[in-house]
Amino acid sequence: MIRKGKSMSRLSAIALSMLLVFGGVRLIMPLLEDSTLDTVTFRYTQTGESSQLYSEPISERLPLGVWWWHREDESVRYLEFVAAQGVSEIYYAAKLNDSSGSKAEIRGFVSAARKLGIDVYYLTGDYSWIHDDTQLIRRFEAFSDYQRSSHEAERFAGIQLDVEPHQDPNWSDATRNELLQKYIDLIVRTTDYFGPVDWVVPFWYREQESDLVDYRGSPEYLYRAVMLEANRLFVMSYRDTAQRMYDTARHYVEFAREQNRPIFLSALAHHGGENPENRHVYFYHRGYDYMMSELNLLCEMVDYPALGIAVHELRGWYQMWEQSLR
Repeated sequence: MIRKGKSMSRLSAIALSMLLVFGGVRLIMPLLEDSTLDTVTFRYTQTGESSQLYSEPISERLPLGVWWWHREDESVRYLEFVAAQGVSEIYYAAKLNDSSGSKAEIRGFVSAARKLGIDVYYLTGDYSWIHDDTQLIRRFEAFSDYQRSSHEAERFAGIQLDVEPHQDPNWSDATRNELLQKYIDLIVRTTDYFGPVDWVVPFWYREQESDLVDYRGSPEYLYRAVMLEANRLFVMSYRDTAQRMYDTARHYVEFAREQNRPIFLSALAHHGGENPENRHVYFYHRGYDYMMSELNLLCEMVDYPALGIAVHELRGWYQMWEQSLR
């Protein structure tokens, strides 16, 4: 059960400090006016062959993001790669409250990305937070401290929370509704104390009785409630064609249109193992050029100005590109 007494007072204090950091309840900061460096030259553009090495970028009209999970990936080649793909934002799993994590290293990474015109979002989350908010509070405290002690060019553009109740070992048909109620309660509480943040959700929350929750005093389907609370919603629409991705997330997209809310559809790039039953979930076996073509097709199919595309995750995407050069 989530604690509400002492924790909520701490949440209020953190929220106030974050208001001072951001100057408002929303956590999104604009890009730097000068978001590119004239001195930065992509490794492959020097050969004059960049148009042959990279597939056509995702529509420049739409944001393109990538999940970046590993600190050791903070190398120039990966930043060059995502910039060349047209990536506009990175969801970075920084360890802000870990003594082993170097804040100087994080600041350097965020600043380098910003100079390439890429926003960096603080990525964090754990299913256990639906039961106990202690770690959530600590992550927000660490985030607030980091933002306050960093220069503007070193700050995160916002927060993305990846809390997946189905990862709970007690998840079952019998417990599903109870766990989803705790989940939406956590989301509402987060909004009330910190302002809207980005949330990641699976595509299979639907209009079904097991997904009907009490949302701010009224019954509502979970996927709708999360979208109404989120700053932006990221749907894990993991399938290996544009049509299947759209089909799995169509109910989300239709509600986003109705509410004029931003929504991201997500592709899975990393290797899914040898199980043939999982091949329809991943793009890895299809190849880099195929995935990029399908993501462009997806943008055309959805045709929604507030759409974004996100790729999970950096390593798989990069490996797919490397294989395409052989």
